[in-house]
Amino acid sequence: MTRRWWMGCVAWSVGWLAALGLLRRSRADQQQADLNETLRSVLKCRRSVEFAYVDLVTAKVDSGELPLPLVLSMMKWAAERSRKELLARRRKSDIPFPYFQEGLRLRAAAIGVELPAFNPLLEP
Repeated sequence: MTRRWWMGCVAWSVGWLAALGLLRRSRADQQQADLNETLRSVLKCRRSVEFAYVDLVTAKVDSGELPLPLVLSMMKWAAERSRKELLARRRKSDIPFPYFQEGLRLRAAAIGVELPAFNPLLEP
């Protein structure tokens, strides 16, 4: 076993560790959810009108009409509000979507963006 053999082993090991790190990083980048998936998941969308509303909000964020921080803060607020209502026993389920839809409509109207109002009877 010569010094050249040991240096080759060290170089090979360093190369594999670097390749493994790059592979992990590329896999992590592919697994991040986009805005549409995040909203659908956090807001617990169930009906097609709710999915359509999330698609509309995502399109308005992509076009620059709605600021992303506004949408994310409303998502967080709606989830917290829904959780508080459930804990206070004023509601039987933890569905934050109605809070999000009405809250975002009001805040978007303040900056001049029109969004449809909440209507629970649109679809059974």
